[in-house]
Amino acid sequence: MKVYIDPKFIVQSDIKQMIDAFPMVEFVDTIDHFDIEVAMIPWANFITEENLSKLPNLKWIQLLSAGYDGTDFNLLKKHQIIYTNAKDIYHISIAEDVLTKILVLNRNYKIYLDNMKQGIWKPIRREPELYGSTVGILGTGSIGKEIAKRLKAFDTHIIGYRKSDRPETYFDEIVTYDEGLSYLLKTSDYVIVTLPLNDKTEYFLSKEKLSLMKSNALFINIARGKVVDQDALTELLKDKKIRGAGLDVTTPEPLPKDHELWSMPNVVITPHNSSSSNHLLSRLTELMTENLSNYLNHRELKFIVNE
Repeated sequence: MKVYIDPKFIVQSDIKQMIDAFPMVEFVDTIDHFDIEVAMIPWANFITEENLSKLPNLKWIQLLSAGYDGTDFNLLKKHQIIYTNAKDIYHISIAEDVLTKILVLNRNYKIYLDNMKQGIWKPIRREPELYGSTVGILGTGSIGKEIAKRLKAFDTHIIGYRKSDRPETYFDEIVTYDEGLSYLLKTSDYVIVTLPLNDKTEYFLSKEKLSLMKSNALFINIARGKVVDQDALTELLKDKKIRGAGLDVTTPEPLPKDHELWSMPNVVITPHNSSSSNHLLSRLTELMTENLSNYLNHRELKFIVNE
C-alpha cells in the first residue's frame, strides 16, 4: 500500500519513527503513483478533480490542518473518499497565542517596546486587568475550550457561543442563536473568535454585530479572516468604538503592506501563525500514526469530517 505525504509540509526524514512503524507501507512524496490509497495533505485545495482523477485508488485523505474551509465535499462524495482533519493538534499553542495578544494589548507592550528603542521611561497608568472580566468565546470546540481553560486562571466569567446550549467545561454560560450572540457581544470585555469558516459563518460578524461590542472591549480573531467584516472592524477600531484587536488572520493574507490595520496602535497582527509550536510535529506525527494504524486494522478513524 502507498501513502502520499505532502513534502512541502512534512519531510519524511522528520517522521522516520512513524515510517519505520509501518514497514508494509510505501511512503511517497509525489502523486504520480496511481495506486496511492492514502493522502496526508496540509490544505484542502489539494482536493480537485485533476488531483483525484490521478488517484483512482485513493480511499482516505488525512488533512493536516484543523480548519477544512474550501473543501469540495461534492468531489469527496463522488470519489467515495473518507476525510479526516487534525483536530486537537493546534489548540494549546493557539490558546497561548490568544493570551499573549490580550496581555500585550492590556499592558501596552507595543508602546513600551517602542519606548525601549528610544530609552524613554514613561509609565502608563490604569492598565486593564483580566481579573474579574467577562470573556465571550465564539465556538466551544477544542480551541475554544483550551482558551477558556487558561482564562479561568484569571478569575474571569466565560460565555461560550455555539449551536447547542448544553453545558461545557470551563464555561460559565453557554448561549445560542442571535439573542445569545447579542448578549455575549454586549456583555463581554473580550470577544474571541474560534469559529470555522463555512457558508453560515462567512462575514458572520457584520458591522451591525460588531457595533454591539463595548467600547472598552478587545476583539481577538484566530479563526479565519472572512468570518469578520474586516472593513467594519477597521472602522470601529479607528473610531475607538472598540478598544483594540489582536488578529492572527486577515482578508486577504498576507495583509497588504499599505493596509491601515498595520499602523494602528491598538492592533496586534501576527501572520496566521498562532498555531506555531515546537511540539507541533510530534503531535501531528502521533495523530498520523494512530489514524494510519486504525486504517490498516479496519478501525474507525479519528476526527472524520462530514459536510
